[in-house]
Amino acid sequence: MVPLLILAAGLPVEGVAQSQDTSAPTPISIQIVEPPPPPADTILIHRVLPGAPLLLELTKRSRRLSSDTLFVYSALEAAAWPYSGEPLGTAFEPLFRAFYPTLAFPHREPELFAAGRLVLDPQHIGYLLRVPGMYESSQIDLWIYDAREKRFGLPIHVAEAYGDEGCGFNLESVLIRTPVDRQFNLIVRQNTGCSDMETGKVISNVDSLWVRAWVTDKFGSPVISSDSTLIKLMERRTQPGTQ
Repeated sequence: MVPLLILAAGLPVEGVAQSQDTSAPTPISIQIVEPPPPPADTILIHRVLPGAPLLLELTKRSRRLSSDTLFVYSALEAAAWPYSGEPLGTAFEPLFRAFYPTLAFPHREPELFAAGRLVLDPQHIGYLLRVPGMYESSQIDLWIYDAREKRFGLPIHVAEAYGDEGCGFNLESVLIRTPVDRQFNLIVRQNTGCSDMETGKVISNVDSLWVRAWVTDKFGSPVISSDSTLIKLMERRTQPGTQ
């Protein structure tokens, strides 16, 4: 892979008086960014020992979630949004660049946040991370750590919301524990749509719902569902419980 070359120059800003001295050279900063490896080649997927600094950081900064029905959604502008999370130290960002490439670019504000954790079964802990989304860190991903295999699985997108020019995208999920075997199911709802910005008339709207059951050591393949009970459950927006 070819490294990326980033140039930053002092450009004129509209509405701001500019210096008449044109003899001074414009400062230019150069930074070479190495592209991250493919996700399957990262250490997170291969080996993360118990007691590793990342696990200690995630446990320290994420609150424990204990509800049997946990609604996960994206609402970055909401004052009481329970998934704003606590920022992870920047030293951990290189571990995640293969999954979130924008972390490789210069930034001043935190872009990775520990939003919560829950026990899926005796061998698996799910960490909810707020990560870079379409425009900002508005996406919630579920990272599952396997204590037996001593590694993470690939992240699962469970929440995101953004819109622009009359169109919007919304992804939200419910983690619900079944009453019989006490295993979690992951229910995901995705909505995309566009409306005329002048009249408000709906141009397009697509609503999808699927279920991923917990199978042995991971969530299985998505199964499309049209169950009206599940749709009502998603609309209820159960708030997460904490412990």
